[in-house]
Amino acid sequence: MNFSLQVFSQDMAYTHKVMDTLCSKTMFGRGYLNDGDKKAAAYICNEFKNIGLSFFYDSCFQKLSYPVNTFPGKAAVSINGQTLELGKDYYVMAKSSYCKGTFDVIYYTVNTLTNPDSLMMFMGSDLSDKFVLVDKSGTKNEDMLKMMDLMSANPKHARGIIHVEEKPCWNVSTKVEKYTVVTISKKAVTQKIKTITVDIENSFIENYPTQNVVAYCKGTEKSDSFFVFTAHYDHLGGYGKDVFIPGANDNAGGISMLLNLAKYYKEHPPKYSVAYIAFTGEEAGLKGSTYFAEHPWFPLEKIKVLLNLDLVGTGDDGAMLVNGAVFKDMYDTFIKINEEKKYLKKIDKRGEAANSDHYPFYAKGVKCFFLYTLGGISEYHNIYDRPTTLPLTKYKEVYHLMINFVNSF
Repeated sequence: MNFSLQVFSQDMAYTHKVMDTLCSKTMFGRGYLNDGDKKAAAYICNEFKNIGLSFFYDSCFQKLSYPVNTFPGKAAVSINGQTLELGKDYYVMAKSSYCKGTFDVIYYTVNTLTNPDSLMMFMGSDLSDKFVLVDKSGTKNEDMLKMMDLMSANPKHARGIIHVEEKPCWNVSTKVEKYTVVTISKKAVTQKIKTITVDIENSFIENYPTQNVVAYCKGTEKSDSFFVFTAHYDHLGGYGKDVFIPGANDNAGGISMLLNLAKYYKEHPPKYSVAYIAFTGEEAGLKGSTYFAEHPWFPLEKIKVLLNLDLVGTGDDGAMLVNGAVFKDMYDTFIKINEEKKYLKKIDKRGEAANSDHYPFYAKGVKCFFLYTLGGISEYHNIYDRPTTLPLTKYKEVYHLMINFVNSF
């Protein structure tokens, strides 16, 4: 094994400590209940201080706010009188509104679309006191699937929508609709759903105050130019007092690597300065990174390259570099390093994609990449994305790949 990988293995205890802390119930999914995001931000800021980093404007916090829909109270669901378990059997989707009662369930299927009589009957129904179950099974026709997605997005004044999925997951919403959406695990549906009983309490916050966390270490020669490492610390939060989404791979792993890189460059400062930004609001639509790109704490034109770390907890099948097809010379440098060091099975490339916090910077003309690992465990936006089951298969290799890439400059 590469000697540097052996040395770094001694620091994996710190990695696990960071991830366990960020994924703990105290942080409550690093979202919008129980001050989860603020506790996580304070923890990261304190780690920056312990490492010995410097701060712009004598603060590590860049304050911002945006709207978000939360569920501080009940989120109970039963089908046909059978009580379901939140997180395991179902999720109440984040755009849902307050809803309480028992409702009949109407099915919206491929047959509904293709049978004129059925479609006419469905379109003529009063659905204001009913839930519509959108059943996509039985077709792979793209036009059909688009029509069914349209029904989900605009449910004809139905009180609610039901989706049945193999593996339900959750999200964040910055708006609230007039209807409720429940996603139920296929395993929990043992018979046709005739009725659904819900007791859901939401609280829409127009301006939720949150923060990015920013620090840097000064370069030895060209301190006014920056390499930038970014990762989002926020996740989905949770429901009520007990159910939360830990977010180990997404993205406690990325934050732990950000902190490990900060430790390395504090001890081995390069010619250029290195900035570290832990973003809030990625799950809400790149809110934190967009705000920073619009209100930068150092000139964006002074960024040599920005490297965004998100979903770095596996790597069985290598890694993907978003923007690898855009900045080909730099992508070739990654390939050359990997071929020499044998870090990863492969490094694939993609073109531009607005799928993580690199994108607001890319839109401003900054050279940047978003790296995520491939293969392995696939838990995502659910209660099973935990540190105890995240293998960190190629974590050390990705860490050294980042260092070698920066050192190539």
